[in-house]
Amino acid sequence: MAKHNKKRNVGLIHEQLVRKISESVVGKDQESADKIFKIIESNFDKRSELYKEFRLFNSLVHSRVESKDIAKKIISESKSASKKHDANKIDKEKSRLIKDINHNLGEKNLYSTRVESYKVFSTVQALLNEWRGHGNLYPEEIVKYETLLENWLTRDKKKDSPSEKTGDPLVLKMMIKKFNNKYEGNLNEMQRSLISASLSQDTNKVTDQVKAIKEAGLKKLDEFYSKCTNKFLLEKKDDIFGRISKLEVSSSDKIVEKAMSLANLVEELECEDE
Repeated sequence: MAKHNKKRNVGLIHEQLVRKISESVVGKDQESADKIFKIIESNFDKRSELYKEFRLFNSLVHSRVESKDIAKKIISESKSASKKHDANKIDKEKSRLIKDINHNLGEKNLYSTRVESYKVFSTVQALLNEWRGHGNLYPEEIVKYETLLENWLTRDKKKDSPSEKTGDPLVLKMMIKKFNNKYEGNLNEMQRSLISASLSQDTNKVTDQVKAIKEAGLKKLDEFYSKCTNKFLLEKKDDIFGRISKLEVSSSDKIVEKAMSLANLVEELECEDE
């Protein structure tokens, strides 16, 4: 594939930023997490051209269809949509993003982050550039790249989409704010692991963390009630166990929030044992 500038690949940079936030949350480095959060918040504003490009980029990386005909239609519609973007604004906004990253994070702290399915990311960005008339591909390369994208859109279900880890930056922003405001930065180990999985948008990791918290909650409650003599609390035992037992093991935002609260309860019960 023709060489392209990784620093100007909107999907790749966003993926690397998300991963760095996840690493910072798990590593209890709130300062770094806040810096990355501000970079995303200021550069991926919903009104920006960069955000428009990211949404189209993410859609192409994430979509999977059954037929070649549908894939060709998606490529055709994406080509038309990309031409509506202001290429000059995108270029300026990417320069501002790069400057922001270099000034606040340091080049080595981000760009070295490895991303799977790199070929897909580079293919999509090269085509977006080309469709807007700012690319450097030869005609035969354009055909080759569009064929690669067509094959990706019709890939086998078993192949993971890298965009499973590349969420909407505004949703990411709200998730971080919500958890930070609710728990005031005092997250326990289970909560940090759950947030890390949520930020990566790996549904398997999220459900695994929810399941682990649910099991820990039931275990700690069982230990608590084996020693409990409070009549009022004993009367609530079946209701509490029932609520936790019925907690769905999924990756939805609602379930993640419930699991965060349950993880907080588990920590409080552990403190009772000390």
